Amino acid sequence: MNIHPAKEFMEDVWGAEGDFIDTPLGRGRIENVRTKAGIDLEVRVDFGGRDVGTSSGMRVFSGLKLFEFHVSNTSK
Repeated sequence: MNIHPAKEFMEDVWGAEGDFIDTPLGRGRIENVRTKAGIDLEVRVDFGGRDVGTSSGMRVFSGLKLFEFHVSNTSK
């Protein structure tokens, strides 16, 4: 079965609460994943208290943006 890479990535992220993920701000732990409009996901990532511009140390990312980041880092 040939699954589109973005769809496969999104399916992996959907079930990945508690797992670590590389983001544009560094490595963090996935705290929560929710659906957004269309095919996108909202992924809340905890950076363990590291300063990422929020008082909580967490940031929300678009699943599609994380996929683009993943692709750009694995194609090097």
